[in-house]
Amino acid sequence: ESRGPPQVKLHSEKDVWNQVREAELRYGDQAEARLAERILDLTAKEHFEEVSFWSRVAARLKHLHEIKLPGPTLLPTLQSGTDGGRTP
Repeated sequence: ESRGPPQVKLHSEKDVWNQVREAELRYGDQAEARLAERILDLTAKEHFEEVSFWSRVAARLKHLHEIKLPGPTLLPTLQSGTDGGRTP
């Protein structure tokens, strides 16, 4: 009995974003690191279809973090006990 080629599961953007949300809720600040671990594990097991999906999730999560946390050059620095360089 021939089973044919393995079925490829196509994931929608909605599936990807649902996993981004789930990773954020479950792992918080560690979400990117946890996804990287998962991708490495799946790569070692040669589960390349899943690697592709989780890589998409990780890329969206990273992009989301870049939007939410634009970096220190874009945020004002507040120093305790000073007016931050502003004078009346």
